[in-house]
Amino acid sequence: MFARLLAAFCLLNLAVVPCRAGSDDPANSELLLYLSGDLPQSLHAVDIMKSELASLMQSAGYRVAWRDSHSKTDSTAATLVVVQLQGACSVPAGSSASDGPAADTKTLASTAVSDDVVLPFSIINCAALSRVVWPSLAQEPGARRDFLYGRAMARLLAHELYHILANTRDHERDGIAKSHFTFTDLLTERFEFEHTTLAKLQRAVPEVVTDTAADAPSGR
Repeated sequence: MFARLLAAFCLLNLAVVPCRAGSDDPANSELLLYLSGDLPQSLHAVDIMKSELASLMQSAGYRVAWRDSHSKTDSTAATLVVVQLQGACSVPAGSSASDGPAADTKTLASTAVSDDVVLPFSIINCAALSRVVWPSLAQEPGARRDFLYGRAMARLLAHELYHILANTRDHERDGIAKSHFTFTDLLTERFEFEHTTLAKLQRAVPEVVTDTAADAPSGR
């Protein structure tokens, strides 16, 4: 279902070239992500992605919660985003660049756009990501390989969430919101939103509204 929805929109592509910021403000807006995928995924890599993304988005004023594609819509959440994992999100031990289907390594993630409005539908192209990072990860122990892969996924998704939350197709000069990622950006120990990006995201945080009927059934 989500794949069909995504196919209906023009995609804003994140081009990645293979070649510290922070806030003291507490997270005060829930960001609900619905996860879908083409194949069974590495649970460890996905868990690392979720953990790393939570840290990145907390600095911008968002608390991340996850649901799978079969969960009911949570109408009380401030922001809902559908995230599709496309392809197998892992690098098998000893794999090579020729393993698996061919992929465009310039497009590692994308978000739907319609009439200049950035829509809450994003894709992580794991087939392409695997082909970019395999030289460094193929010989790593399994747990370390999943950790680095999951962290790279989180950085790609954080970039797409920047577009969605700030409702912009523009990029910043540095950090996760820049237009091109290097191989080092994906795998280095530290890679975050820079200060001006955090300020933009924090301005986009919806105000918390008290709803006296919040505990009533939504009817959905």
